[in-house]
Amino acid sequence: MEKSERIAIAKHILALIDSEKPYMGEEAWEADIGRFVDQDRFDLEKRKLFLERPQLIALSADIPNPGDYYATDIAERPILIVRGKDGVARGFLNACRHRGVKLAEGCGHAKGFTCPYHGWTFSTDGELISVPSRQAFDPEQMRDLIALPTHEEMGVIVVHPDPEGQLDFDAFLGPMKGVLEDMELGSYKLVHQHREPARINWKHAVDGGMEAYHVPFLHPTTFGTDGGGYLPHMQFGDHHAFITSGPDIRSLKNLPESEWPHSCHWGSVNAIFPNTVIGGGNRQAILFFQRTEPMDKPGVCNYNYRLYAQPEVAENEKVLSDAIALFMKVAFEEDLPTQVSSQIMMESGAVKSVVFGKREACLTGMHKGYDAAIGHDSDAAVRSNSARMGISSTR
Repeated sequence: MEKSERIAIAKHILALIDSEKPYMGEEAWEADIGRFVDQDRFDLEKRKLFLERPQLIALSADIPNPGDYYATDIAERPILIVRGKDGVARGFLNACRHRGVKLAEGCGHAKGFTCPYHGWTFSTDGELISVPSRQAFDPEQMRDLIALPTHEEMGVIVVHPDPEGQLDFDAFLGPMKGVLEDMELGSYKLVHQHREPARINWKHAVDGGMEAYHVPFLHPTTFGTDGGGYLPHMQFGDHHAFITSGPDIRSLKNLPESEWPHSCHWGSVNAIFPNTVIGGGNRQAILFFQRTEPMDKPGVCNYNYRLYAQPEVAENEKVLSDAIALFMKVAFEEDLPTQVSSQIMMESGAVKSVVFGKREACLTGMHKGYDAAIGHDSDAAVRSNSARMGISSTR
């Protein structure tokens, strides 16, 4: 991002601080509850938001060395990312070409991948290199792994889950590319990984990472903001960010703009469409990466949560241990139980709609983006649901 753009955002924050008013979006928006509970909508989302679009699913730090791999999924489609001997990151469908058995789980290092069922073996480049009783098969049945369009740049890895899909990295990220570039994501090291099934719709975790309205209530002793809620929302094409700052941003007032650092003392938490959230960066000590992958029903997902650190922090065992404990407590002891409660109440019919206030502008922008991508009219759905229930949509 150009320094002039960062200066403009810093000035916006300083103006909010001077006015002693938190950032407010343009509208408070009421949305239909179906986005969290409706099976037909959920099935459409899996196809239109996940399986037909590129996805930012990993950082370079997940597979730093040749032979490193990371097995994950996109909306239940198994994905295997591998760094080849030539140092290139490649993506494949994580399925043996013989009978479809998964070849790898989690993260690790390997010279190749041998199917546990019949022993077919593939290289880290996806080439089929060994088949027991090869003479039992016709030559044309000897098939390499199915490769996926993959692009690695500036510390992130983007994969299209459709082998025939189109992946234009610059078009996918749009103006968000400059934000991520400033985060220097390639300088981080993976220090913690966690994955568990969660009793929530995938959007709950994305929503929780993209607003700080809840922070003083849900995280009073763990996470803090700058104390004033000066967290502007920025939209970058399909993607969104809310801008975070600490007390040091006030020091800019006493310096000419020519002496302001490139960072301008602000960072960001970023939602990369549809469900990747990356927070930290600008050489902050700890970075979190979150993806909640939809499963077979609206109210369940696979929650992938990964933490990264700058090398000097990764080498400090005490600092690193404390930081990991803090992030895990916030995500899985404070955020997740609250999100589970919300999901269960929604499914019970206890609430008929949801409201995003002006301090949740990122959420309004993201959800309207989801609706646009699947052709959904939320306002009509709210009116229809209210009419069925015989209540006013304003109640």
